[in-house]
Amino acid sequence: LHQWGFTLKKFAVMYGQKFGIKPEDMMRRLWGDYFLDSKAGKWKKGNPDRNIQSGLKRAFVQFILDPIASLCDAIMNEKTKKVQKMLKAIGVTLKKEDQELMGKPLLKRVMQKWLPAADA
Repeated sequence: LHQWGFTLKKFAVMYGQKFGIKPEDMMRRLWGDYFLDSKAGKWKKGNPDRNIQSGLKRAFVQFILDPIASLCDAIMNEKTKKVQKMLKAIGVTLKKEDQELMGKPLLKRVMQKWLPAADA
């Protein structure tokens, strides 16, 4: 429908580079009961009830779902500065004519460039 999709591997490569972790190890942490405790600077595994109660999110939510939802929200609510900042962070450059798009057409174009369905 919107011609975008993703795999864990795509995000594992991206975050693996950021954290200095092998993509295979990052991919394992993005699925299941893995939580990043950024205050303690370490990964926690298992016991989701305790980790969620202590304010942690599963890695899949923190590193995949939340960024996608945040980008969608920024685009749909015309938060231009936030959108520009996020596009720079994810490495998406829009053509001149694409920069004039708003709402759903812009969302579709950004997601197609960032997470093209063909790569999934």
